[in-house]
Amino acid sequence: MNTILVVDSDGKALTAAHRRLRRNFETHIALGARSGLQRLVEEGPYAAVIAEFSMADMDGIEFLARVRTVSPQTSRILLSRTSMGVADLLRAVNEAGAFHVLPASCDDQPLLDAVGKGVRQYEEMWTSSRDMRDTCALFAKAVHEIVCWLRADLRDLLSPMLPLLRGLCQRLNDPDPVLTETAFLTSIVGVIALPAQTLEAVVSGRELDDAQKLAFAGHPEHAVELLRHMPKMRDVAEVLRGYSNFLHLSLMPASDDATDMPDMPCGSPILALVMEYRMSLFENLPTAAFMGRKRERGLYASSMLLALEAQIAASDQAETPVGLEALQPGMVLARPVTGTRDGKSMVLAPEGYELSRTTILFIRQTARNGHVDEPVMVKGGGTPRNTDQTES
Repeated sequence: MNTILVVDSDGKALTAAHRRLRRNFETHIALGARSGLQRLVEEGPYAAVIAEFSMADMDGIEFLARVRTVSPQTSRILLSRTSMGVADLLRAVNEAGAFHVLPASCDDQPLLDAVGKGVRQYEEMWTSSRDMRDTCALFAKAVHEIVCWLRADLRDLLSPMLPLLRGLCQRLNDPDPVLTETAFLTSIVGVIALPAQTLEAVVSGRELDDAQKLAFAGHPEHAVELLRHMPKMRDVAEVLRGYSNFLHLSLMPASDDATDMPDMPCGSPILALVMEYRMSLFENLPTAAFMGRKRERGLYASSMLLALEAQIAASDQAETPVGLEALQPGMVLARPVTGTRDGKSMVLAPEGYELSRTTILFIRQTARNGHVDEPVMVKGGGTPRNTDQTES
Protein backbone atom coordinates (compact mmCIF):
# COMPACT_ATOMS: atom_id res chain seq x y z
CA MET A 1 0.00 0.00 0.00
CA ASN A 2 1.36 3.43 -0.94
CA THR A 3 1.78 5.76 2.02
CA ILE A 4 0.33 9.26 2.34
CA LEU A 5 1.33 12.12 4.62
CA VAL A 6 -1.08 14.57 6.29
CA VAL A 7 0.35 17.84 7.59
CA ASP A 8 -1.41 20.40 9.79
CA SER A 9 -0.38 22.70 12.63
CA ASP A 10 -3.70 22.05 14.44
CA GLY A 11 -3.33 18.82 16.42
CA LYS A 12 -7.08 18.14 16.74
CA ALA A 13 -7.69 18.68 13.02
CA LEU A 14 -4.69 16.49 12.23
CA THR A 15 -6.09 13.65 14.34
CA ALA A 16 -9.50 14.00 12.70
CA ALA A 17 -7.99 13.85 9.21
CA HIS A 18 -6.00 10.78 10.18
CA ARG A 19 -9.17 9.00 11.31
CA ARG A 20 -10.88 9.84 8.01
CA LEU A 21 -8.09 8.39 5.89
CA ARG A 22 -6.42 5.55 7.78
CA ARG A 23 -8.97 2.87 6.81
CA ASN A 24 -8.25 3.37 3.13
CA PHE A 25 -4.60 4.41 3.11
CA GLU A 26 -1.46 3.88 5.16
CA THR A 27 -1.39 7.33 6.71
CA HIS A 28 1.43 9.22 8.42
CA ILE A 29 0.92 12.59 10.13
CA ALA A 30 3.16 15.55 10.90
CA LEU A 31 2.41 18.44 13.23
CA GLY A 32 3.44 21.55 11.29
CA ALA A 33 5.16 22.19 7.99
CA ARG A 34 8.74 21.82 9.24
CA SER A 35 7.98 18.45 10.77
CA GLY A 36 6.29 17.49 7.52
CA LEU A 37 9.35 18.37 5.44
CA GLN A 38 11.55 16.40 7.82
CA ARG A 39 9.35 13.31 7.47
CA LEU A 40 9.32 13.73 3.70
CA VAL A 41 13.12 13.75 3.54
CA GLU A 42 13.67 10.96 6.08
CA GLU A 43 10.76 8.63 5.27
CA GLY A 44 9.56 9.59 1.78
CA PRO A 45 8.76 9.57 -0.98
CA TYR A 46 5.03 9.59 -0.23
CA ALA A 47 2.42 8.84 -2.87
CA ALA A 48 0.39 11.88 -1.75
CA VAL A 49 0.86 14.74 0.69
CA ILE A 50 -2.15 16.58 2.13
CA ALA A 51 -1.58 19.96 3.76
CA GLU A 52 -3.83 22.53 5.42
CA PHE A 53 -3.66 26.01 3.93
CA SER A 54 -3.60 28.11 7.13
CA MET A 55 -0.75 26.45 9.03
CA ALA A 56 1.06 28.57 11.59
CA ASP A 57 4.71 28.15 10.64
CA MET A 58 4.29 28.12 6.86
CA ASP A 59 1.13 28.25 4.77
CA GLY A 60 0.08 25.11 2.95
CA ILE A 61 0.89 26.48 -0.49
CA GLU A 62 4.48 27.30 0.39
CA PHE A 63 4.79 23.91 2.06
CA LEU A 64 3.48 22.02 -0.99
CA ALA A 65 5.78 24.06 -3.23
CA ARG A 66 8.70 22.73 -1.20
CA VAL A 67 7.27 19.22 -1.44
CA ARG A 68 7.19 19.70 -5.21
CA THR A 69 10.92 20.45 -5.17
CA VAL A 70 11.90 17.59 -2.86
CA SER A 71 9.59 14.94 -4.34
CA PRO A 72 8.11 16.13 -7.66
CA GLN A 73 6.24 12.88 -8.35
CA THR A 74 4.27 13.09 -5.09
CA SER A 75 0.64 14.17 -5.58
CA ARG A 76 -0.10 17.34 -3.62
CA ILE A 77 -3.53 18.08 -2.13
CA LEU A 78 -4.46 21.31 -0.35
CA LEU A 79 -7.19 21.54 2.28
CA SER A 80 -8.48 24.83 3.64
CA ARG A 81 -10.59 25.64 6.70
CA THR A 82 -11.08 29.17 5.41
CA SER A 83 -12.31 30.61 2.13
CA MET A 84 -9.49 31.09 -0.39
CA GLY A 85 -9.27 34.02 -2.76
CA VAL A 86 -8.43 33.81 -6.44
CA ALA A 87 -4.83 34.87 -5.83
CA ASP A 88 -4.24 32.02 -3.40
CA LEU A 89 -5.93 29.51 -5.70
CA LEU A 90 -3.60 30.60 -8.50
CA ARG A 91 -0.63 30.22 -6.16
CA ALA A 92 -1.79 26.72 -5.28
CA VAL A 93 -1.84 25.73 -8.94
CA ASN A 94 1.20 27.62 -10.22
CA GLU A 95 3.59 27.44 -7.26
CA ALA A 96 2.59 24.21 -5.55
CA GLY A 97 1.23 22.27 -8.53
CA ALA A 98 -1.71 21.22 -6.36
CA PHE A 99 -3.50 18.13 -7.64
CA HIS A 100 -6.70 19.04 -5.76
CA VAL A 101 -7.89 21.93 -3.59
CA LEU A 102 -10.71 20.99 -1.18
CA PRO A 103 -12.44 22.57 1.80
CA ALA A 104 -11.39 20.89 5.02
CA SER A 105 -15.08 20.43 5.89
CA CYS A 106 -15.84 18.37 2.76
CA ASP A 107 -17.48 14.97 3.13
CA ASP A 108 -15.32 11.88 3.43
CA GLN A 109 -16.02 10.57 -0.07
CA PRO A 110 -14.72 13.59 -2.05
CA LEU A 111 -11.59 13.54 0.10
CA LEU A 112 -11.07 9.79 -0.36
CA ASP A 113 -11.67 10.11 -4.10
CA ALA A 114 -9.14 12.94 -4.42
CA VAL A 115 -6.50 11.06 -2.43
CA GLY A 116 -7.18 7.85 -4.37
CA LYS A 117 -6.73 9.63 -7.70
CA GLY A 118 -3.55 11.25 -6.42
CA VAL A 119 -2.13 7.88 -5.37
CA ARG A 120 -2.96 6.37 -8.76
CA GLN A 121 -1.29 9.29 -10.53
CA TYR A 122 1.82 8.77 -8.40
CA GLU A 123 1.87 5.06 -9.27
CA GLU A 124 1.55 5.81 -12.99
CA MET A 125 4.29 8.45 -12.90
CA TRP A 126 6.58 6.22 -10.85
CA THR A 127 6.08 3.27 -13.22
CA SER A 128 6.79 5.51 -16.21
CA SER A 129 9.87 6.91 -14.49
CA ARG A 130 11.18 3.45 -13.61
CA ASP A 131 10.63 2.26 -17.19
CA MET A 132 12.62 5.24 -18.45
CA ARG A 133 15.37 4.59 -15.87
CA ASP A 134 15.62 1.01 -17.12
CA THR A 135 15.79 2.21 -20.73
CA CYS A 136 18.57 4.67 -19.88
CA ALA A 137 20.45 1.95 -17.99
CA LEU A 138 20.19 -0.40 -20.97
CA PHE A 139 21.49 2.35 -23.27
CA ALA A 140 24.46 2.98 -20.96
CA LYS A 141 25.36 -0.71 -20.77
CA ALA A 142 25.16 -1.06 -24.54
CA VAL A 143 27.43 1.97 -25.05
CA HIS A 144 29.91 0.62 -22.51
CA GLU A 145 29.98 -2.84 -24.13
CA ILE A 146 30.50 -1.42 -27.62
CA VAL A 147 33.38 0.78 -26.49
CA CYS A 148 35.03 -2.05 -24.57
CA TRP A 149 34.97 -4.41 -27.53
CA LEU A 150 36.33 -1.73 -29.82
CA ARG A 151 38.96 -0.74 -27.27
CA ALA A 152 40.08 -3.81 -25.32
CA ASP A 153 42.53 -1.68 -23.33
CA LEU A 154 39.55 0.00 -21.63
CA ARG A 155 37.76 -3.20 -20.66
CA ASP A 156 39.15 -3.24 -17.13
CA LEU A 157 38.63 0.47 -16.39
CA LEU A 158 34.99 0.72 -15.30
CA SER A 159 33.33 -2.70 -15.23
CA PRO A 160 35.50 -4.14 -12.42
CA MET A 161 34.33 -1.25 -10.26
CA LEU A 162 30.59 -1.95 -10.67
CA PRO A 163 30.23 -4.30 -7.66
CA LEU A 164 32.11 -1.79 -5.52
CA LEU A 165 30.00 1.10 -6.84
CA ARG A 166 26.72 -0.71 -6.16
CA GLY A 167 27.75 -1.65 -2.65
CA LEU A 168 28.90 1.89 -1.92
CA CYS A 169 25.63 3.36 -3.22
CA GLN A 170 23.73 1.02 -0.92
CA ARG A 171 25.85 1.84 2.12
CA LEU A 172 25.49 5.59 1.48
CA ASN A 173 21.73 5.41 0.78
CA ASP A 174 22.03 6.81 -2.73
CA PRO A 175 18.40 7.70 -3.60
CA ASP A 176 18.87 6.71 -7.25
CA PRO A 177 21.65 4.13 -7.65
CA VAL A 178 20.51 3.19 -11.17
CA LEU A 179 21.04 6.80 -12.24
CA THR A 180 24.51 6.81 -10.66
CA GLU A 181 25.50 3.55 -12.39
CA THR A 182 24.12 4.79 -15.71
CA ALA A 183 26.27 7.92 -15.46
CA PHE A 184 29.32 5.83 -14.56
CA LEU A 185 28.96 3.54 -17.59
CA THR A 186 28.16 6.40 -19.96
CA SER A 187 31.33 8.21 -18.89
CA ILE A 188 33.30 5.71 -20.98
CA VAL A 189 32.45 7.96 -23.94
CA GLY A 190 34.48 10.72 -22.31
CA VAL A 191 37.36 8.36 -21.64
CA ILE A 192 37.84 7.47 -25.32
CA ALA A 193 37.89 11.20 -26.14
CA LEU A 194 41.05 11.66 -24.04
CA PRO A 195 44.37 12.23 -25.81
CA ALA A 196 46.04 8.90 -26.58
CA GLN A 197 49.07 9.62 -24.37
CA THR A 198 46.86 10.49 -21.40
CA LEU A 199 44.75 7.38 -21.83
CA GLU A 200 47.81 5.16 -22.16
CA ALA A 201 49.29 6.69 -19.00
CA VAL A 202 46.04 6.05 -17.09
CA VAL A 203 45.71 2.35 -17.96
CA SER A 204 49.44 1.67 -17.49
CA GLY A 205 49.46 3.21 -14.02
CA ARG A 206 52.00 5.93 -14.78
CA GLU A 207 51.84 9.19 -12.85
CA LEU A 208 49.97 11.85 -14.82
CA ASP A 209 51.38 15.32 -15.31
CA ASP A 210 49.24 18.36 -14.47
CA ALA A 211 47.81 18.72 -17.98
CA GLN A 212 46.88 15.05 -18.09
CA LYS A 213 45.23 15.25 -14.68
CA LEU A 214 43.09 18.16 -15.86
CA ALA A 215 42.18 16.32 -19.04
CA PHE A 216 41.16 13.22 -17.12
CA ALA A 217 39.11 15.23 -14.62
CA GLY A 218 37.16 16.67 -17.53
CA HIS A 219 36.38 13.36 -19.24
CA PRO A 220 32.78 13.10 -17.88
CA GLU A 221 31.97 16.40 -19.60
CA HIS A 222 32.61 14.80 -22.99
CA ALA A 223 29.84 12.31 -22.23
CA VAL A 224 27.55 15.23 -21.34
CA GLU A 225 27.89 16.45 -24.92
CA LEU A 226 26.49 13.12 -26.08
CA LEU A 227 23.51 13.34 -23.72
CA ARG A 228 22.56 17.01 -23.70
CA HIS A 229 20.34 16.66 -26.76
CA MET A 230 18.45 13.72 -25.18
CA PRO A 231 15.77 15.09 -22.79
CA LYS A 232 15.31 11.77 -20.97
CA MET A 233 19.02 11.65 -20.11
CA ARG A 234 19.26 15.10 -18.53
CA ASP A 235 19.46 13.67 -15.00
CA VAL A 236 22.37 11.49 -16.12
CA ALA A 237 24.07 14.55 -17.60
CA GLU A 238 23.72 16.41 -14.29
CA VAL A 239 25.38 13.55 -12.40
CA LEU A 240 28.21 13.57 -14.94
CA ARG A 241 28.70 17.33 -14.57
CA GLY A 242 28.91 16.95 -10.80
CA TYR A 243 31.28 14.01 -11.23
CA SER A 244 33.61 16.14 -13.34
CA ASN A 245 33.38 19.02 -10.84
CA PHE A 246 34.38 16.72 -8.01
CA LEU A 247 37.36 15.32 -9.91
CA HIS A 248 38.50 18.90 -10.55
CA LEU A 249 38.05 19.77 -6.86
CA SER A 250 40.37 16.89 -5.98
CA LEU A 251 43.14 18.69 -7.91
CA MET A 252 42.68 21.99 -6.07
CA PRO A 253 44.25 23.03 -2.74
CA ALA A 254 42.27 22.00 0.32
CA SER A 255 39.78 24.52 1.70
CA ASP A 256 38.22 24.67 5.15
CA ASP A 257 35.26 26.66 3.83
CA ALA A 258 32.37 24.24 3.25
CA THR A 259 30.53 26.94 1.27
CA ASP A 260 33.08 26.43 -1.51
CA MET A 261 31.52 23.06 -2.28
CA PRO A 262 29.06 23.38 -5.20
CA ASP A 263 25.67 21.67 -5.15
CA MET A 264 25.66 18.43 -7.09
CA PRO A 265 23.68 15.17 -7.26
CA CYS A 266 24.31 12.56 -4.57
CA GLY A 267 25.87 10.16 -7.05
CA SER A 268 28.55 12.58 -8.27
CA PRO A 269 30.99 12.38 -5.32
CA ILE A 270 30.41 8.61 -5.13
CA LEU A 271 31.56 8.26 -8.74
CA ALA A 272 34.57 10.49 -8.12
CA LEU A 273 35.64 8.46 -5.08
CA VAL A 274 35.27 5.17 -6.95
CA MET A 275 37.28 6.50 -9.89
CA GLU A 276 40.03 7.85 -7.65
CA TYR A 277 40.23 4.44 -6.02
CA ARG A 278 40.37 2.80 -9.46
CA MET A 279 43.28 5.04 -10.41
CA SER A 280 45.09 4.05 -7.19
CA LEU A 281 44.76 0.38 -8.19
CA PHE A 282 46.39 1.11 -11.55
CA GLU A 283 49.23 2.73 -9.59
CA ASN A 284 49.47 -0.31 -7.24
CA LEU A 285 48.91 2.03 -4.29
CA PRO A 286 47.98 0.10 -1.12
CA THR A 287 44.42 0.72 0.07
CA ALA A 288 45.61 2.03 3.44
CA ALA A 289 47.83 4.60 1.72
CA PHE A 290 44.98 5.68 -0.55
CA MET A 291 42.64 6.11 2.41
CA GLY A 292 45.28 8.07 4.27
CA ARG A 293 45.63 10.48 1.34
CA LYS A 294 41.88 10.98 1.05
CA ARG A 295 41.49 11.63 4.79
CA GLU A 296 44.37 14.10 4.75
CA ARG A 297 42.88 15.90 1.76
CA GLY A 298 39.49 16.18 3.49
CA LEU A 299 37.41 16.44 0.31
CA TYR A 300 35.23 13.40 0.98
CA ALA A 301 33.04 13.03 4.05
CA SER A 302 34.39 10.59 6.62
CA SER A 303 31.21 8.53 6.24
CA MET A 304 32.01 8.03 2.54
CA LEU A 305 35.54 6.85 3.26
CA LEU A 306 34.35 4.49 6.01
CA ALA A 307 31.73 3.09 3.63
CA LEU A 308 34.36 2.54 0.94
CA GLU A 309 36.65 0.74 3.38
CA ALA A 310 33.81 -1.50 4.51
CA GLN A 311 32.78 -2.29 0.93
CA ILE A 312 36.35 -3.09 -0.11
CA ALA A 313 36.63 -5.49 2.82
CA ALA A 314 33.27 -7.08 1.94
CA SER A 315 34.30 -7.58 -1.68
CA ASP A 316 37.11 -10.01 -0.72
CA GLN A 317 35.15 -13.17 -1.39
CA ALA A 318 36.06 -16.80 -2.04
CA GLU A 319 36.60 -17.95 -5.62
CA THR A 320 34.35 -20.50 -7.32
CA PRO A 321 35.25 -22.43 -10.49
CA VAL A 322 32.57 -22.30 -13.21
CA GLY A 323 32.47 -23.98 -16.64
CA LEU A 324 31.85 -21.97 -19.79
CA GLU A 325 28.32 -23.30 -20.23
CA ALA A 326 27.42 -22.37 -16.64
CA LEU A 327 28.42 -18.70 -16.96
CA GLN A 328 25.54 -16.30 -16.27
CA PRO A 329 25.09 -12.52 -16.59
CA GLY A 330 25.88 -10.77 -13.32
CA MET A 331 28.71 -13.07 -12.25
CA VAL A 332 31.87 -11.17 -11.28
CA LEU A 333 35.25 -12.55 -12.35
CA ALA A 334 37.68 -13.33 -9.55
CA ARG A 335 40.48 -13.81 -12.09
CA PRO A 336 40.97 -12.78 -15.73
CA VAL A 337 39.51 -15.01 -18.43
CA THR A 338 42.38 -15.95 -20.75
CA GLY A 339 42.50 -17.80 -24.04
CA THR A 340 43.76 -17.92 -27.59
CA ARG A 341 42.07 -16.21 -30.52
CA ASP A 342 43.46 -16.07 -34.08
CA GLY A 343 46.60 -17.75 -32.76
CA LYS A 344 47.24 -15.02 -30.19
CA SER A 345 47.07 -15.37 -26.40
CA MET A 346 44.91 -12.68 -24.85
CA VAL A 347 42.88 -11.59 -21.85
CA LEU A 348 39.25 -11.96 -22.88
CA ALA A 349 37.81 -10.31 -19.75
CA PRO A 350 39.73 -8.84 -16.78
CA GLU A 351 39.52 -9.61 -13.09
CA GLY A 352 36.54 -7.90 -11.46
CA TYR A 353 34.60 -7.71 -14.73
CA GLU A 354 30.86 -8.25 -14.41
CA LEU A 355 29.75 -10.68 -17.09
CA SER A 356 27.01 -9.63 -19.49
CA ARG A 357 25.30 -11.75 -22.13
CA THR A 358 27.45 -10.07 -24.79
CA THR A 359 30.68 -10.94 -22.95
CA ILE A 360 29.61 -14.54 -22.34
CA LEU A 361 28.75 -14.95 -26.02
CA PHE A 362 32.18 -13.58 -26.98
CA ILE A 363 33.96 -15.99 -24.60
CA ARG A 364 32.02 -19.00 -25.89
CA GLN A 365 32.64 -18.04 -29.52
CA THR A 366 36.35 -17.77 -28.74
CA ALA A 367 36.26 -21.26 -27.23
CA ARG A 368 34.66 -22.65 -30.41
CA ASN A 369 37.06 -20.90 -32.77
CA GLY A 370 40.17 -21.00 -30.59
CA HIS A 371 40.71 -21.83 -26.93
CA VAL A 372 39.59 -20.54 -23.51
CA ASP A 373 41.30 -21.60 -20.30
CA GLU A 374 38.89 -23.35 -17.95
CA PRO A 375 37.46 -23.22 -15.40
CA VAL A 376 36.50 -19.58 -15.11
CA MET A 377 36.96 -18.31 -11.56
CA VAL A 378 34.13 -16.11 -10.26
CA LYS A 379 33.62 -14.35 -6.94
CA GLY A 380 31.44 -15.71 -4.16
CA GLY A 381 29.48 -18.90 -4.63
CA GLY A 382 29.04 -18.44 -8.34
CA THR A 383 25.65 -16.78 -7.88
CA PRO A 384 25.02 -13.91 -10.30
CA ARG A 385 23.94 -10.47 -9.20
CA ASN A 386 20.16 -10.03 -9.36
CA THR A 387 19.71 -9.08 -13.01
CA ASP A 388 16.68 -7.83 -14.90
CA GLN A 389 15.65 -6.71 -18.36
CA THR A 390 18.30 -4.01 -18.36
CA GLU A 391 21.08 -6.60 -18.68
CA SER A 392 22.76 -6.28 -22.06
